[in-house]
Amino acid sequence: MSAVDKEVNYSVVFMGEIVTGFDKKQVMDNLVSITRLSNEEVEKKFFKSSAGRVVIKKTNDLEKARRYHGKFSRAGLAVGIQMDFEEAVS
Repeated sequence: MSAVDKEVNYSVVFMGEIVTGFDKKQVMDNLVSITRLSNEEVEKKFFKSSAGRVVIKKTNDLEKARRYHGKFSRAGLAVGIQMDFEEAVS
């Protein structure tokens, strides 16, 4: 199987840490603003995950992944972009 047979997806992932210089309340307020979720929904989605790892967005567009990464980084979340390779369906 060649690289052409694979599709690359990018996942913007939150690993459970808040960026230095932010406090949780500030981050919660920022997340409520950018996600349009309630405080309770933000708490559940980002801070109550038993896995400690939350996939925020999956896309096959690296630029879109970078925009999400920037938006959530500025909100105070320590996020990363992870590449996932999946076999393309013919």
